[in-house]
Amino acid sequence: MKTSTDGLSILIAYSKYRKNLFFVNRVYQRKLVWTVSEKELLIDSILKQYALPSFLLSKDENKDTFEILDGVQRLSAIFEFIENKIPVNGKYFNVDTFPFAKNLQSNGVFPKLSINKNMLLPTDVCTDFLNFTILTNTISANSDETIDLFRRINSQGHSLSNQDRRRSGVVTNFATLVDEISTLLRGDVSQRIVNLKDMPSISLDDQRSKKGYKISIEDSFWFKTGILRRDNLVKSEDEEFIADLAASVISGTPFSASQENFNKLYDPNSSMSQSYETQLNSQGKDTIKERIETVFSVVNSALITNRPNPKTNFQQAVSATNDNHNPSKYAFYAFFMAFYNLIYHKNKVPSDFTTIWRNITGLESKLAKGSHSIKVSDRETNITLVEGLLDPGFTFNKDELKNYSDGQILKQILKDSSGETERFEFKLGLYSFNPQTQKKTFNTKLVSNIAKKATSFANTPSHKSSYIMIGVADSDSDSYNASDLGIEPFKIGPISIVGIKRDLILSGNSIDEYYQHYFSALSQEPVSEEMMTMLKGIKSYTYNGATVLSIKIDNTGKPEPYNDKYYRREGTNTVELNVPDLISLTQNLQKHMDD
Repeated sequence: MKTSTDGLSILIAYSKYRKNLFFVNRVYQRKLVWTVSEKELLIDSILKQYALPSFLLSKDENKDTFEILDGVQRLSAIFEFIENKIPVNGKYFNVDTFPFAKNLQSNGVFPKLSINKNMLLPTDVCTDFLNFTILTNTISANSDETIDLFRRINSQGHSLSNQDRRRSGVVTNFATLVDEISTLLRGDVSQRIVNLKDMPSISLDDQRSKKGYKISIEDSFWFKTGILRRDNLVKSEDEEFIADLAASVISGTPFSASQENFNKLYDPNSSMSQSYETQLNSQGKDTIKERIETVFSVVNSALITNRPNPKTNFQQAVSATNDNHNPSKYAFYAFFMAFYNLIYHKNKVPSDFTTIWRNITGLESKLAKGSHSIKVSDRETNITLVEGLLDPGFTFNKDELKNYSDGQILKQILKDSSGETERFEFKLGLYSFNPQTQKKTFNTKLVSNIAKKATSFANTPSHKSSYIMIGVADSDSDSYNASDLGIEPFKIGPISIVGIKRDLILSGNSIDEYYQHYFSALSQEPVSEEMMTMLKGIKSYTYNGATVLSIKIDNTGKPEPYNDKYYRREGTNTVELNVPDLISLTQNLQKHMDD
């Protein structure tokens, strides 16, 4: 491992940041957690020219990019201050003193605040801030060395939770399985390597601290049900919980949950980890993942969508006393495993939610618990007890299970949308509605827009499919518009789902008539036969009572024209290609097909 020490001004660091040169590896860097007060304290220290601990970076040998090993929270806070996302002592950074940032602001890269000039820091203070030098240690190391170094840095103190520490750098199938399920439930799914500027969009926020991050804890399944509290989620205890459930499902026997055993579960050299890895590989990671996520979809329907009283959640129902506000881990473990057994061992689904809720009232008082760990035999007894209580509310119905599976497929399609927006296009619907005039019209221009964007997707070389989703809000304001029609949107992560019910209400048409209007308008679009086939290949997914239409677009191996012009996707923009670009595109598309 080679290490070089250097000084980097904040001005240069910000330029690298906005040139997309700073990255975070989520295998060992999970999320942003700093509060506003912690960010303000850091900025205040810099303004006072106090020395900061060094930042640790890992240099990519083939690119001019850097992976941040230590300093993610601090760098993010510094750049948020420059972009007026946080003040310090009531004063904001004056963007006019930094031409590079000013130009970005003018181009809409980050918003301009409407603030009084008296709330801006003096020019000399801002200049000193930009010229402040941060010490960087940059390493050149392989993956194993990088992971080992990260673990050593975080081996002392309380900078990482138990789960974050044990998870850091582990790349087993089991660890990946837990990650994928956990992030899907929270809504912070991303690629393994994330641009630093995208970290706020996949980090947790709550109404009390208001850190400025995108994923709302209050919107999460865990918080809504009362199974976990805010601090549990910040400490990644939801991931520990998923690991517990996944281990139990894989082995077919309740996991002996303790901190010691969780550590072994994530230690690739332990016999326990190797045993679970072998079992997971033999059963199929995708199969186990699909089953667990489907059960969560059914559980979500039971505990949130179909709860009899909107003011009562799972924690309140199962609590033995009204003044108990502790998380309901023990009860939910038995509840989930009972659901799993009923669905996959007895081929049943919930049919009577009133009975289910009535039978779990006061459940905690009936369960065996443990302070340090709970005996496997006690867990088995708990699961059997809860399964007996739930069974009267279940019935045989394989068709109903498909609706829950649809929800998981929809989640899978949308899981990359926050981090890979160039592969997704969201449409609220195909009908336009003017609230003032009450005019409702089928928007043929939207169909043209869909066709044009589809060709741009096909002309963007990728091994992954792209998707156009109808019934999904592109913004919160769009989802509010749907609320005006009596449709209550819900979220999958940060994405608001409305469904095509909005269009059906506006048009007064049946679903078959709705399709016919779309196909009729589509037939007039100037696209190739291959593109027309994909645009007609609509799949529908029903989840939480909302039906979303999905159109999958893939490369065809050749440039796809729209009205004799060629377009490609750049971020969220559709850009027309010139002749040199078209020649290059032809070669790249063919290469992707050959690969």
